[in-house]
Amino acid sequence: MRRVLRALNGSRGLSKVPRRFFCEPTKPPSAPPTKVAKVRWANWPSVVGMGIVGAGVVLYYNYEKDRVLSDTKVTVIGKPMLGGPYDLVDAETGQRVTSEDYHGQYTLLYFGFSKCPDICPTELKKMGKALDIADAYPSVPTVTPVFITIDPKRDTPSRLKAYKKDYHPRLVCLTGTNDEIQKVSKAFRVYFSAPAGDDTDYLVDHSIFFYLMGTKGEFLEYFGKNLTAEEVATKMIDTIKQDIYEQKQTQNSVQPSTAA
Repeated sequence: MRRVLRALNGSRGLSKVPRRFFCEPTKPPSAPPTKVAKVRWANWPSVVGMGIVGAGVVLYYNYEKDRVLSDTKVTVIGKPMLGGPYDLVDAETGQRVTSEDYHGQYTLLYFGFSKCPDICPTELKKMGKALDIADAYPSVPTVTPVFITIDPKRDTPSRLKAYKKDYHPRLVCLTGTNDEIQKVSKAFRVYFSAPAGDDTDYLVDHSIFFYLMGTKGEFLEYFGKNLTAEEVATKMIDTIKQDIYEQKQTQNSVQPSTAA
């Protein structure tokens, strides 16, 4: 009996423990929302500031790049030693012509090949447009465009005669033997590379320039691929006018001594 009473008293003791000790959940600490809001608003000025700094860095970089490029421009004094006599075949007539046959007129030379898929046609069209612009100036003498092939193996007179019909009506196409083409190309410092062998389907890597020659066959100026037709025409007109002026000055300085 005593054992039963002790057991009952023990169970009553357990019942005295507060229920909330076992069933009430523990509340986690809550973060103050005001601090989070302040952090978010504080980031926007930082982002904007970083954007402004980044834009400033880019602008400064572009400014410095342009300044360095302008400071490193090379001033060329005098004229390069380009050009020389040549003896080739006129594709239109099949007759041989020399550089002396063009004395007394200005010529604009271009080196290329008829199988060129894009560069040569584009440059020849540019050449024709520049000549048309120059033709509109009565004070500027007529300029003769001359195309010299760097691919004599395929560019026969008959082929070039058909090829020239797509370009300026004054265009003269010249070809020759491999040695003759090598000689004139070397005189004008023209680079080109064609594969050796019997293959007839190939491309020729070459330099891309127009060469303006004077009335005595002397080199006057060259124009690169980066120039537009309008820019080529402007530079060509200015160069020719300057050459005519210098020729008159030379004649005037020689006349007194001749009279004496």
